[in-house]
Amino acid sequence: MNSPSAMINNYGKALGQKGRKGRCNMKWSNDYRTGLVLVGCVIAALSTQPTIGSDPTAAEPTADAGLPRYAAQDPVVLDGMDSYSPDDSGTLSYTWRQISGPAVVITDANTATPTVSGFVQTDAIQECEFELVVSHGELTSLPDTVKVIIVPDFGQNLMRHRNPPFDPNKPTFIFFGGGDCIVGFTGLAGTWNDSIWNSRANVIDFSWGYEPDPNYTPSDVDALRTYYRCGDMIIVYLSSVAPDYQQPIQTSGWSTGGQPAVDVGIHLNLTYADARYAVNRVTLIDARACRDHSDSIRQFLDSSVDGEQCWIDNYRGGTDGPFPSWPSFYPNVLRVGSSLSHVDAVYWYANSLTGSDMNQFNHGVVGGVYWSVLGPGKNLQLASTPGVETYSFRWHGDQSSGYMDFYDEPNHPGRLPEPVTLVGPIYAEDQNGVTLSCEESENAVGYQLLFGPDPYRVMDYEIISDTPAPPNDVITTLPFDEGWWTVRVRDQYGSTIYADPIYLSAFAATPEPADCAMHPDTWANLSWTEGISSASYDVYFGDILVDVRNGSTEAFQGNQASVHFSVGFPGFPYPDGLVPGTTYFWRIDDIGPDGTAVHKGNIWRFTVSP
Repeated sequence: MNSPSAMINNYGKALGQKGRKGRCNMKWSNDYRTGLVLVGCVIAALSTQPTIGSDPTAAEPTADAGLPRYAAQDPVVLDGMDSYSPDDSGTLSYTWRQISGPAVVITDANTATPTVSGFVQTDAIQECEFELVVSHGELTSLPDTVKVIIVPDFGQNLMRHRNPPFDPNKPTFIFFGGGDCIVGFTGLAGTWNDSIWNSRANVIDFSWGYEPDPNYTPSDVDALRTYYRCGDMIIVYLSSVAPDYQQPIQTSGWSTGGQPAVDVGIHLNLTYADARYAVNRVTLIDARACRDHSDSIRQFLDSSVDGEQCWIDNYRGGTDGPFPSWPSFYPNVLRVGSSLSHVDAVYWYANSLTGSDMNQFNHGVVGGVYWSVLGPGKNLQLASTPGVETYSFRWHGDQSSGYMDFYDEPNHPGRLPEPVTLVGPIYAEDQNGVTLSCEESENAVGYQLLFGPDPYRVMDYEIISDTPAPPNDVITTLPFDEGWWTVRVRDQYGSTIYADPIYLSAFAATPEPADCAMHPDTWANLSWTEGISSASYDVYFGDILVDVRNGSTEAFQGNQASVHFSVGFPGFPYPDGLVPGTTYFWRIDDIGPDGTAVHKGNIWRFTVSP
């Protein structure tokens, strides 16, 4: 079994650079494509032009071999569906081949989605690399490659997804139950078998048990006991059901389960370093019996993947049971104590999702599921305070009712920042700018207005303003033509929390009907989101692509301030209705306050159902 500290591969590092755009998301163009190939330290430009006798207007197709995958022994289906021909020059053909790694079997290698089988696990990580080339008959694409990572042999797979099918739009909560400090017991499966838990998250558990890694020797009292194999089971499963997963992942462990909970986070973050499957928070629930977690906590907190901070919350029950003299609480984590029994502590955490006494903000003195990946405080980033217990609370009550207070306020006075509620966008009266703000957040001492291109990568956002109160300036320019905005607040100790980002564009965007949609009616109410730089819009619509692209008189439908336009009704364009089976194209150009065009829109299209 590989040590996480010795193997940092960053398999997911280039995910944001893979340009996963299908044909319908590309701008229409007749330009030749130029590809850059990096060979050693030399960049060579390869320009593919039409050959004699071919269509001189055809554009080179683009191959997209998909995202890296993880495998054990089951077959893996590769995904070349995002390959495209920019100008619809013809039907794509696909050619896959293996270019490195242990030999495997490729079935249906001339399709977009071939199946790869014949994986043989060993005690080490292995890599297979595959190449995809696509052609539309006239031209052939540059090759694109994808890796399949074969994880080490983990034996019997004891992981269970409790609420299938997997929903890639929900976060994932992973739970490890108790055991004998070495092997996990079966049971406690019903702890998370709740309709609200199941509706908000993908719930994974190891209620069939779990075992330490094969290198553990029980007779050696000084032997290192790790549970990295559980992480391998998890990443193989997630890769199979959510190859482009963007939601947060939390591990949690009660009693013995605290060991695999933190080990899985360390292993996934340091061994694979793939942002799709990174763990950024670990919850320890009365996990003081089997290990001094000091070193593993430090290692997990230092295992950030692509800038996403890692943090831990630690819950301790009463003193029942023969517990060793290892620490009950650790610095640099959110700690919550109680007089609950060892068993009641885990039920308290499960109940904190819905308990009226447990899921209130309480002026920043709150714990439990409130700060989990499915709670209102899901976007919390706990301050890094090495050697200091800043946030320390105590629960007074039983597993379902009571109240939260400070553990020792004079020495641990930290109150966490309130979740952010965004306000806006509020468009300026002169239609030239927008205010992006939020409600006041309790315990916040600073507010950062952020803007970025990816709703899942807030850590990379550009700071537009940083103020001691909610932002209220009118924004007239954006750092990108389109993107996402949010407000991140911080408390006096450095903990931060932000609201889920909201889409915003400088120009008309977000078409309805959606681009490439199949439209069920012979009429349509076209709409788009307002651009902050736009005073009005030129509307182009028609069933001839070249007319819309060139802005012909036949396609021009007029200028208007509204972001709605109807077609297919009497008194409107196409008064007799849209024709079933026909594809319609439309474009919105943004016009500034002075009447000049500030942006030529992309071409959108939809097809009326036959």
